[in-house]
Amino acid sequence: MSDIDSRIQHIQANLNVLAPDRTVKIMAVTKTRSREEGTLALAAGAALIGENRVQESLAKWVPKADVPLHFIGHLQTNKVKYAIRHFDAIDSIDSEKLATAIDDCLHAIRYPNRFPVMLQVNGGRESSKSGFEPDAATLRRVLMRAEEWQHLIFTGIMAVFPRPTDNSFGETQRIRHLMKEIGELWRMCQLEGYPWAPLGDLSMGMTHDYEWAVEAGATMIRIGSGIFGSPPIVEESREANKEGLI
Repeated sequence: MSDIDSRIQHIQANLNVLAPDRTVKIMAVTKTRSREEGTLALAAGAALIGENRVQESLAKWVPKADVPLHFIGHLQTNKVKYAIRHFDAIDSIDSEKLATAIDDCLHAIRYPNRFPVMLQVNGGRESSKSGFEPDAATLRRVLMRAEEWQHLIFTGIMAVFPRPTDNSFGETQRIRHLMKEIGELWRMCQLEGYPWAPLGDLSMGMTHDYEWAVEAGATMIRIGSGIFGSPPIVEESREANKEGLI
């Protein structure tokens, strides 16, 4: 059994205890990781691949393998036209401007269906992170406007959180409280019933805090080092530029 296999089995065993009555999908985050490692993770039980960088993903997954490939990083509007052709979903819609840019590009290529996206919510209101404010009024306003983006379907919310500053009980409780708030907001938005935004998934939690996220209602967790080990120190791939892909 490979290290990747054993780590995913360990995570799945934890999920079986934390959420015995529901399925929580494991997204293998393959930033700086090889195509082969991502493929191994899927074979071991990961449900999805998450990539943070368009250029790196284009170099790694072109020609694109038959894998469920989601974009989870900050997407610049000048890269939208590449992202919508390469990824199966964009989980990190962090502004109305970005949603409009994606919708316009999909309209330009006459995309026949609604493209799956998620709203990114800045769970800790950190100035260093992008995303919508974690309050009911903001999410209602964006979801009401989302009807205008006729080529998008909002399949969920992806939340980002601060890292704990220490291992104290108080800091642990602070992060868990933030996650609980997002879980409650997600369920509220689901119950309000936007046809163009079923919001079936709540993506939150990473290697260091996924247990807390699952307790708060997460249906999808984003795991990198918890599957692949510590990331290697590598220079960012520039193969996509070399090949004229971007």
